[in-house]
Amino acid sequence: MNKLIRFVVLFIALALVGYYFASPYHTLYNLKTAVEQKDAAAIVDTVDFVSVKSSIKDQVKTKLNTELPDSNDNFAMLGAAFATVMVDGLIDHLVSPKSVELMVNGQDIGKQLSLENIQNTITGKADHTGDNSAINADGDSLAKTDELQFHPSYQSLNTFTVDVKKANADKALTVVMERQGLFTWKIVDVRLPME
Repeated sequence: MNKLIRFVVLFIALALVGYYFASPYHTLYNLKTAVEQKDAAAIVDTVDFVSVKSSIKDQVKTKLNTELPDSNDNFAMLGAAFATVMVDGLIDHLVSPKSVELMVNGQDIGKQLSLENIQNTITGKADHTGDNSAINADGDSLAKTDELQFHPSYQSLNTFTVDVKKANADKALTVVMERQGLFTWKIVDVRLPME
């Protein structure tokens, strides 16, 4: 009886350790299933939008700043300031639960990117009730996973990344997930291939 108890305890411990290390893969599987089933709520629950937005804004602004010519031209400085504000509004609009829902359902998010909607987002008067009836030319979902290559890997015990790239692309988009508790993972960063 004593050996049976030790065996059961050892089996449970090994199962928990195994699941601990397999949990990001399980999260990816759930994410894939949610995309296939067009379950926007499940996808939204997996993303920390505040962190992702902040990261993408920083990346885009850094890229804009490195491409601006060095000059003391006041109009160039005004243009850079305007671009920064536009980037904030655009990213706030694109990286949102509503946009995820539209993309998962194969709907056109372009209508959400009208200048009026972006201005409303910047001024805090966002209206997410746009016409969501458009679908891409093929009538299919905008995401075609068979064209993409995925390379998942642990970066540390609590950080997991997935490099996503098209077969013919040189650079990959990197999705960063962090452990939340023992078995739960959230997407906290998306590193754009802008170098």
